[in-house]
Amino acid sequence: MSSPDDYTDWDAAYVLGALPVAERREYESHLAGCAACRAAVAELAGMPGLLAQLPPGEVLAMDIDGGGDLQPPASLMPVLPAAPESPLSRRWLAPMAAAAAALLIGGVGGYAVSSAGRDGSPGPGATAGSTRTTGPLTAPGRLAFTAVEPSLMTAVVDVVPIANGTELRVECQYARQTGGASATSSTLTPSPTRPDSAASGGDYRIDYAIWVVDRAGKATELRDWTARPDRIMHPVGVSTLSVAQIASVEIRQVDNGHTVMRASLT
Repeated sequence: MSSPDDYTDWDAAYVLGALPVAERREYESHLAGCAACRAAVAELAGMPGLLAQLPPGEVLAMDIDGGGDLQPPASLMPVLPAAPESPLSRRWLAPMAAAAAALLIGGVGGYAVSSAGRDGSPGPGATAGSTRTTGPLTAPGRLAFTAVEPSLMTAVVDVVPIANGTELRVECQYARQTGGASATSSTLTPSPTRPDSAASGGDYRIDYAIWVVDRAGKATELRDWTARPDRIMHPVGVSTLSVAQIASVEIRQVDNGHTVMRASLT
């Protein structure tokens, strides 16, 4: 197990799917208890969309291991805002080039934050809570959500037993969509019921809901909220189920019912 300081450079590799399975699981468990790393992942969430715009020739020409002064390829200039270089931008550029080359050469599909399948089955990165390593969660604990569909959201949930059931305290952040990045999922598409989120330049404001799924597979909606770019939201829902009766907690998009993220208690 790595020390907390060892995770500061894992965010880009995680977003781009460059971490081995074991390290991805370890990092997702770390995310459940580290707000700084969750914020870093949210900031980089738009990178896969930018990578999709790179011509293969430019990716393969990147100096990944040469040790030179890495600069963003020219094709990214129209979609990246002009700003002084930061340690963050330098940190993700080399992993970005490596992951882009892997995507082109090896045909790797998807990336870590969307490792779960659309059929609802947990992906290989399904996370465990910070208070457990194996087995079902039966006591208070914090869990990291794993993406079921590509999303700019990162989230955790505190599972708290109460007298008549379980309180689910979600903390989530929805990153601002990087200009020029194409939407690859309904989770990146503004709701037609939200005119203030129109693609004409307004901020995306998408309605989500907390759902709880029991061990028999029955799903119940607890509450909804509106996610806004670059804001940390704290929706709270209360279920009449005990912790031991809950199989998973889901975040679903209200307008189409799609499950966007899932935290498994089993």
